[in-house]
Amino acid sequence: MNTIKKLIVTLIGVLMISLGFGQAAYATDLTKSENATDNTTDIHFSEEAIDNDREILDALAYETYVDEQGQVYYIEKEAKEAEIVKTEEEQKESEEKEEEKKKEKAKKKETKKKKPAYSKKELRLLSALVYSEAGDQSYEGMLAVANVVLNRAKSKAYAHVNTIEEVIYDRKWSVQFSVTVKNKKTGKSILDRALELYDTGKYPGRNSASEKKAMNRAIRAAKAALEGENNIGDFLCFSMKKCASSIKKKYDYKIIGDHIFYRTK
Repeated sequence: MNTIKKLIVTLIGVLMISLGFGQAAYATDLTKSENATDNTTDIHFSEEAIDNDREILDALAYETYVDEQGQVYYIEKEAKEAEIVKTEEEQKESEEKEEEKKKEKAKKKETKKKKPAYSKKELRLLSALVYSEAGDQSYEGMLAVANVVLNRAKSKAYAHVNTIEEVIYDRKWSVQFSVTVKNKKTGKSILDRALELYDTGKYPGRNSASEKKAMNRAIRAAKAALEGENNIGDFLCFSMKKCASSIKKKYDYKIIGDHIFYRTK
């Protein structure tokens, strides 16, 4: 019997303690602690406020926190960024733009990849050869001469030459470009003089302005040919148009300006 009484007393004591710490706090009855020294705020809530305002609390907007003393706090949740919902039409338009960008990027990459590399030395020599052989011709005529040189460097018919320099100074069968023949008095060829003009940029003589324009045109044509521009296909030879009667009868040809371009092999 004494044991039962002790148990009842103990239970009553626990219940009293629980009731003592069960006081609720709520956001509508805030009071700052006068004894606070760390700039923190003690929030106290009345039970009446809990009953009156509980219905207006948005569970999605607040999180509930209960501290060790049983006080209840409602903490506002961080707002989530609103998701941008695209319409079907906007989504399609966005995908098309992205696809277009990818194609453009791939095209530029492919163009860059295909663009042949050449050295300054090659451009210099080819430009001077074109100027020497076709200095009085149009851009198309100059481009055609440049491509004869490049075609030979790639052709099996001229397997013994592989570079621009080898093609221009080729002597296997005979002199291939007469402008490379040196003058016995001066010791220089027409090509040598063209190389000097290219290097110095000075054009002495009565037609200096015309020569300068012709050299600039030759450089432009040589550069275009080196970068893949071709207006004569796989033709390997050219000659003066006035001497081309036999060529016209035997081979496919193309006449540009004062020259006839053709292939014999």
